[in-house]
Amino acid sequence: MSSEKLVPIRNTNQRQLIFEYLEHTLTHPTAEQIFQNMRKELPHISFGTVYRNLDILEKQGLISAVIYSKEHVRYHAGPMNHSHFVCSSCDKVENVVVDDLTDLNNQVSRRHKVIVQKHNLIFYGQCANCQKAFK
Repeated sequence: MSSEKLVPIRNTNQRQLIFEYLEHTLTHPTAEQIFQNMRKELPHISFGTVYRNLDILEKQGLISAVIYSKEHVRYHAGPMNHSHFVCSSCDKVENVVVDDLTDLNNQVSRRHKVIVQKHNLIFYGQCANCQKAFK
């Protein structure tokens, strides 16, 4: 067992603003979009600062990253245990509700004798707006 002490992470103004932004948006923004939004309130903030704070907030369990390819990472406030729909045409990400999978962590834990901490289920297709545009 390690004798290393965990040092509490102080909540900075920058981190609080990033978290509040994610709490109040449903768009699942990218790190770049978050950075551009933060620059409106904090003109001297760097992309690296935003990215480090996203990492800290994720490690604290306050936000989750929706990773659906190497080039596509989006963020949202809250835990990951819900599903997403990704439009393959416009790259829009939406939360989706799947009632039959609410006990998915427990099912996998029991069946495979593991402890599931979170899951990420992503559906791909075309959103309603893109379907209209392609008709």
